[in-house]
Amino acid sequence: MSVLRTLLIVPPIVAGAALLFFSASNREAPERALPEESAAVARIVTVKPRTFVPRVTGFGTVEPARTWSAIAQVSARVIEVNPAFVRGELVRKDEVLVRLAPEDFELSIAKSQANIESADAEIDEMELTRETTRLSLAIEKRSLELATTELKRQEQLVARGTVPQSSLDNQQTAVLAQQAQVQELENRLTLFPAQIRALEQQKAVAQAELEIARLDLDRTVIRAPFEGRISEADVEISQFISSGTKMGSLDGIDAAEIDVQITPEQMAGFVRLAFGNMDRLNANQVGDMRPTLSRLKASVRVGFTGGETVWDAAVKRGSDTVDPQTRSIGVIVSVDQPYANLKPGEKPPLIKGLFTEVELRGPPVEEAVLLPRSAIVDGRIRTVDAENRLRLQSVEIAYVFRDIAVLRDAPEPGLRVVVNDLSPAIEGMLLDPSDDLEADTRLDRAARPEALVRAGAADR
Repeated sequence: MSVLRTLLIVPPIVAGAALLFFSASNREAPERALPEESAAVARIVTVKPRTFVPRVTGFGTVEPARTWSAIAQVSARVIEVNPAFVRGELVRKDEVLVRLAPEDFELSIAKSQANIESADAEIDEMELTRETTRLSLAIEKRSLELATTELKRQEQLVARGTVPQSSLDNQQTAVLAQQAQVQELENRLTLFPAQIRALEQQKAVAQAELEIARLDLDRTVIRAPFEGRISEADVEISQFISSGTKMGSLDGIDAAEIDVQITPEQMAGFVRLAFGNMDRLNANQVGDMRPTLSRLKASVRVGFTGGETVWDAAVKRGSDTVDPQTRSIGVIVSVDQPYANLKPGEKPPLIKGLFTEVELRGPPVEEAVLLPRSAIVDGRIRTVDAENRLRLQSVEIAYVFRDIAVLRDAPEPGLRVVVNDLSPAIEGMLLDPSDDLEADTRLDRAARPEALVRAGAADR
């Protein structure tokens, strides 16, 4: 019974398997669908020439353009100190800061004046004596002439035997004595000019001493040579001050200077872009640097709570040294009237020691091509061709300012450049480009330095 049941089940199974095999062998194979190519999202900017003002930024601290030390030029006791002669106070030009006791110098003036008057009196006396000596000489010369005439007469009388020889001898003696008297007076007249010159020299010495005494008297009053701010004060009333003692210091407030430190790489790129071959000037052409530097402009930016303050500055000169630690190059800029137009809480003074950021600007460069620094990867830019496919193109950067790159060999205008990150970036891949209006606006703003000065920190 079980065998019969088995035989009844097997034929239907075999028939079903045969039918299934026949159906499968006669069915057409299903078509295989190829995957569709997907386009990567690409934000682009279109290359266009812009007028770019080369700029470079550096940092430095504020120092007064001029300083003055109050050093005593005479030794004396302090009798007065200006209440404003304390650190931090502002003083006007010619304002008295310190007075020293003048008595010693007033006595020196009186002594010198007395010496001058004494010399004048001696000179007058000498002139009078010379005049009386000149009159006496005239009388003595007349007496000599008479004595000489008498001698000749005595000689004639002796020759005729009228008078004895002794009379002639006596007359000869009288003539010799008169000659000696005349000679003495002439000698005295010869010495008068030298004696008068000696007295005049004594008078000149006394006059010089008088001028020194007057100068010393003036030096007892210490005045501010210019308007400024007291940076140091160390003097007290009744204190004895020796000549050469420093009593304080004054910083001028008419101008401030900043030694801006810039890296050699930044300075080299800035100079090449702004002035071409200016960096090739040799030592014999250093004098040509002044008119070149005068073409630069500068802005000084200081950050305070709630915002920034900006001052216009002028580029004065290059620094005399390279910073030994950072190896940066110094450029000195000056700000006129750093204490003018102050606004409490908004625009404080540009005081000494303030840390600042300084931006130097060169002459505008026409037809410059600017791209975001992020658009350049390994010296190449990623462009979009007419079929919206990725193409790589090598470029050379002339200068980098903040996050903006200026290209040396500008691509053709109208070229579409990818500014976002593509990972992976395979040349020929399909792209879905869209204009990055924000990046284009940033490029426009980078070409306008006045906007960048105001926006400053926001861009950073």
